Amino acid sequence: MEEHGFHFQNGTFKIMQVADAQELHAVSPDTVRLLKMALAAEKPDLVVFTGDQIYGIHPRLWSERSVRRVLTALLAPVVEAGVPFAVTFGNHDAESGIPNPAQAEIYAGFPGYTAGDRRAADDPGTFRIPVYGADGRAVLDVFAFDSHGSAAAGGKNGVNEAQLGWFKAQREAERTATLAPPPALVFQHIPVPEYYQVIDRVSKGTRGAVEAFGSRKNTFYALPDALTAAGGFMKETPAVAGHDEFGVLLSDGHVLALAVGHDHNNSFLAPYKGIDLIYTQGAGFHVYGPHLQRGVRVFVFNEKDPAAYTAYTRTWKSLTNARPREFLLGYALSKTPSSVSQAKAWAKRALPFAAAGAAGAGLLAVCAVKKRKD
Repeated sequence: MEEHGFHFQNGTFKIMQVADAQELHAVSPDTVRLLKMALAAEKPDLVVFTGDQIYGIHPRLWSERSVRRVLTALLAPVVEAGVPFAVTFGNHDAESGIPNPAQAEIYAGFPGYTAGDRRAADDPGTFRIPVYGADGRAVLDVFAFDSHGSAAAGGKNGVNEAQLGWFKAQREAERTATLAPPPALVFQHIPVPEYYQVIDRVSKGTRGAVEAFGSRKNTFYALPDALTAAGGFMKETPAVAGHDEFGVLLSDGHVLALAVGHDHNNSFLAPYKGIDLIYTQGAGFHVYGPHLQRGVRVFVFNEKDPAAYTAYTRTWKSLTNARPREFLLGYALSKTPSSVSQAKAWAKRALPFAAAGAAGAGLLAVCAVKKRKD
């Protein structure tokens, strides 16, 4: 492996994306087992964690010691398998109060951690990892962007201009050296608005319709039949951020795909203007997610034609027939709202039923009292 880079092995290179483990102070044994099974089955050359490794807002994660302890348990399958790994960050990681650079130092203490060629010391979640061919030339670029957390005006910040400027400079340097940069795969946590271009806006009663919130409140979307037939699913609408990123990736001319997480209940691959927009479902069992469809995504590249890559998911259900140890908890979390907005909407819809239930209970109580008096 060259500095901050990797080599194709026997003409192939395999990457495993792990999205949204979002673990608490006690890591789920099922999250750990999922990672162990996926690593054993796939034997990737590189694992990329794409944000929200921890649910930083949890009060028992507000110290460097507690974050280190959780990451030790979460990373154990990767470390034990001897697989190199890289990390970018999501909106929940830094909520622990431990800044991302400090968290990067914690990750650096584990065997196999690769920092890549970072944009800046204070932005360890934005980096490039080249993958070299037999002749020593970069055949594939793996990029990651830190898509940041909540914006002051609400919503999420997304990838910023400084990061996009760095990306363009990296690619321009490669053009100068080799006439054309190698194909690129981009990872980040939060999806871009263009994800709405590959799903269908539908009426409320449409099969598979999911209600949107925020600026798209009172609208409904569904995954196209072709993506569902290919094994994709969408159980929540995209929570997107950023405005100019996709245009930059498109103008590069050699970006193969953008792979994100953030919305745990979504998993699909949809081509759009020559770039594959990819969702990878959550891997964590201590947070809401698609129950036994929690999983990871695998990318396989061929050295002779990296643009003709393949991608697929490995889920708990596809890896084992065994029930998760915390089956009931995982199932309950798969039924919980995916956002505050959704929770409010569910509560509003449930209010009449709750009121009716309370009234019914009250009536039964009155009748019971009357019967005792009689």
